[in-house]
Amino acid sequence: MDSRSQENFLIHTMNNGFDKAAASFSQLIGCPVKISSTQSILLHDKNDFSYMAEETGDLYILITQVIGTISGKSFLILDQEESEEIFRAIATSISNQLLREAFLLEIDNIISASVIAQLSNKFSIEIYGDVPRLHKVSAKKIQDFLSQEMISSDTSNVIFSNITFQFDQKEKVRPQFIWMLSDRIYSYLPANPILK
Repeated sequence: MDSRSQENFLIHTMNNGFDKAAASFSQLIGCPVKISSTQSILLHDKNDFSYMAEETGDLYILITQVIGTISGKSFLILDQEESEEIFRAIATSISNQLLREAFLLEIDNIISASVIAQLSNKFSIEIYGDVPRLHKVSAKKIQDFLSQEMISSDTSNVIFSNITFQFDQKEKVRPQFIWMLSDRIYSYLPANPILK
């Protein structure tokens, strides 16, 4: 299998994980959630931030360490408006900042776990997500923050995903997701991978 096909299989597997995350997200908030669009790209330069949407204000960066057969990290990036949209979708007004952050951590846990489970199943590897961490970072400092996080990692595959979670006809959340995974993942490709 050529490298392009390997990359496509990896991204397809991750996108299936996002679909499963929407189903889990629905159960958590008690209303239907679907993914109306997903755009994922594998970057060959982990210092290329040109793919990121311009953000302003403070951002929530939720980081999950991938541990097990291969290593990696995931970064879920939400701006203030997106986090507020999530709280509106569940028809609750959580005013306590600690509870808000705990809820965002749980959402990251659900999404990351769904993608990690798909990777684990499709590549027949044992990987897990560690307890997520939350950082609040100014949009002006996001690139510096991510660069520092990426330096401390031995991963070389960077997958950027823009996902649109839709709660009803009008309410949408479009978080950015960055995944860093070890190149070793390709050595665990199934013999005859099928995209489905």
